[in-house]
Amino acid sequence: MISQSLDKRLPHGVADLFFNDAARKRAAERTLADTFMHWGYSEIIPPMFEYYESLAAEAGPQLREEMYRFFDRDGHTLALRADFTIPTARVVGTKLFDRAMPLRFFYVGSVFRYEEPQAGMRREFTQAGIELIGAATADADAEAIALAMTALRVLGLDDFRFTIGNAAYLHGLLRDVPLADEDDVALREAIRRKSVPDLTRLLDALNLDATHKNALAQLPTLWGGADVLDRALRNAINYESRAAVEHLQVVVERLARFGLDDHITLDLAENRGMAYYTGILFEGFVQGLGFSVASGGRYDNLIAHFGPSVPAVGFALGVERVLMAKRARASIAPDVLAQEYSSRVESARVSGQVIEVDVLNRADDALREYARVRGAREIWWRDGRKENLDAA
Repeated sequence: MISQSLDKRLPHGVADLFFNDAARKRAAERTLADTFMHWGYSEIIPPMFEYYESLAAEAGPQLREEMYRFFDRDGHTLALRADFTIPTARVVGTKLFDRAMPLRFFYVGSVFRYEEPQAGMRREFTQAGIELIGAATADADAEAIALAMTALRVLGLDDFRFTIGNAAYLHGLLRDVPLADEDDVALREAIRRKSVPDLTRLLDALNLDATHKNALAQLPTLWGGADVLDRALRNAINYESRAAVEHLQVVVERLARFGLDDHITLDLAENRGMAYYTGILFEGFVQGLGFSVASGGRYDNLIAHFGPSVPAVGFALGVERVLMAKRARASIAPDVLAQEYSSRVESARVSGQVIEVDVLNRADDALREYARVRGAREIWWRDGRKENLDAA
């Protein structure tokens, strides 16, 4: 039965887009797709919904909780995709694992998460990103970060900054530390928030040796410029943590080759994000917004859930968040409002101008007012006259 009270409304967290909002979004999506293709990436289009078991693989408790789930008529649990990384990992792990590596994929499309809508992120929102699969090198990590920065730049967002960490560093420090799940979560959260009092209290309560306790206590201070790497290296207590710092050092050197090292802040305390991240992780911010517009990282164990083990790195931009930061670049305003169709209209359209013809036979004053509302620069009158509205 159709509810009469809901048939003209939208669910919480989704939106209709039209006119300039729709034009701006499509323009940004086309620009991002073109940029990714120029770097050698081809498009991947996974289904909008899959079996829940596939999409929940390695997703972590929070993302699983946020998934839209429903049953099909056979009783299987399905879910709407909550990101593109897991579906891409499934495709590679089950169908493309024996292809020549690396594989480079990009995507642009909707994802769905049942969470309280916030600025630039509804329950249906658009991700545009890439996955670079089959390369575990610092060059691959640097390419992913550089492409994320380039994507913002081509959209006109030059004033960006990326925080870059390495999840492997914290993994290394905690490798031989037996922690209950709740202690592990609390410890990582205190480190991420750089809360020295909370971290001190937790470390005092845990049965850790002095070496581990001191190394973990230093983590909230390991953020800033290049000197962070020297301090992190002195703080490293095993091969894994030392290798993580050395890898990050090479990534920074590679970003310098791209001319992008001035846009980064290093942060070894950063450990947010998807549960499947195993190495480099990063977030991109632009001036004026208090939240990230891009995030990504290395996930070397995810594809192994579906097939052979293949390393990978990727990122996603939140298109709606980018649009919040981006000044209007796309417009649906016509160049010319023509009073009637003519060969001149046809020629102008062929040459690339946007020409709108009045089909309501408006009076002159009404047509002039409509042209101003539409933002047209000129009116072409029936008798051949041109009227420049920019000068009006």
